[in-house]
Amino acid sequence: MKNIVFVLALFIFAFTLISCGGSQEKQRAKSENTEIAQTAKVVVYYFHGNQRCKTCLAIQKVTEETINESFPKNADVKFIELDYSDKANEAISQKYEVANSSLFVVAGESFINLTDVAFANAVRNPDDLKEVIVVEVEKYLNK
Repeated sequence: MKNIVFVLALFIFAFTLISCGGSQEKQRAKSENTEIAQTAKVVVYYFHGNQRCKTCLAIQKVTEETINESFPKNADVKFIELDYSDKANEAISQKYEVANSSLFVVAGESFINLTDVAFANAVRNPDDLKEVIVVEVEKYLNK
């Protein structure tokens, strides 16, 4: 009986440590994302949920590649990927009325929703999506 209680206590302790560590990691990531969003002139947000289809994964890949290739070392342009179902991202998800995977280019209070273009092109025409992302980011950079 003592062994069962000991194992159960050990399990609860380990679970608590893992949970707390995960919370700290999420809090650190949220803090970093907030800092990035405040320092960059243009932020490209890709919102997603826990379950992602082939197209959702392609949108993230194409968008991230586009920002890294087209705006390398440009501190004014950042890509941020967020899980809209995570409580830590609830406020920003509500701000942009996100309920599904979504792609936004944001500059201050101005933004454009590229979700429809992203879903239409990420898998079959990724170069078209890249072009749209670059054009929209450059519009905000040049304002």
